[in-house]
Amino acid sequence: MISGELEVIINEHPYSLSKGDSLIIKPGMFHQTPPTKEDAAWFLFHFEVEDKRIHEILQRVQHPVIRKEQDKSLDKYVSRLMDRYGGFLSQMGSPYAQRPTSSESLKAAVVSLKVQSSILHLISLLSNRIYRLTANSAPPLAASTIQPSVIRLAHEAAYWLEKKAAENMKIGELADQLNIDRSYLTNSFKKVYGQSPRSYRTQVIIRKAKGMLVDTAWSIEKISQELHFSSPAHFVKFFLNQVGTTPLKYRNKAGHAERQ
Repeated sequence: MISGELEVIINEHPYSLSKGDSLIIKPGMFHQTPPTKEDAAWFLFHFEVEDKRIHEILQRVQHPVIRKEQDKSLDKYVSRLMDRYGGFLSQMGSPYAQRPTSSESLKAAVVSLKVQSSILHLISLLSNRIYRLTANSAPPLAASTIQPSVIRLAHEAAYWLEKKAAENMKIGELADQLNIDRSYLTNSFKKVYGQSPRSYRTQVIIRKAKGMLVDTAWSIEKISQELHFSSPAHFVKFFLNQVGTTPLKYRNKAGHAERQ
């Protein structure tokens, strides 16, 4: 949180955030942000991790909120990042930004690379903090009766579902890749994540679709192709069933909220 206060609902549980607090939302979690009653500013970014070991560390997060008092270094780092690149990030996300000249475009590419490097370092800070807190601690109560091999299997399955969701990876194909029985995979995944691999994959696809709708100007046809749907109509129906609105209405509403 950069300033003000904010409430975020994750899996039907509300979390209140104040200036300096951080929030980690793991893949597969339902989350929403009710309208704020006051001016609030926050820095939000989505990321995917290629390294399965780092992915496993991030999956260890039990409580999503990191209070400023718990780790002031994160607040200081984000504050420095926003002081240095906040204006650049705001301009990138503005629908009214003027088209840059060739020279400005080259400069923006360099700055963008610096921003990505800074965010990667922020992810490393988060990963290191989570690792230090969980390396020598007992497993959480919810997972204490689950065999470590089952937990590792579920984490690896989640990794591949994240990585291959846009390629429409079938659960049976995932089981074959992991060289295990499909029923065993499903049961193990449910024990750790509380939902089936199919449900988890659906949430990943929706998250990716929302990102494409908000962060790109791609057509519905282009997005449906990127997510390997058989047709735009199939994608629209899928999105409507899961989100309760059409992709275009979601894009328009998200764009309107950003301009407010």
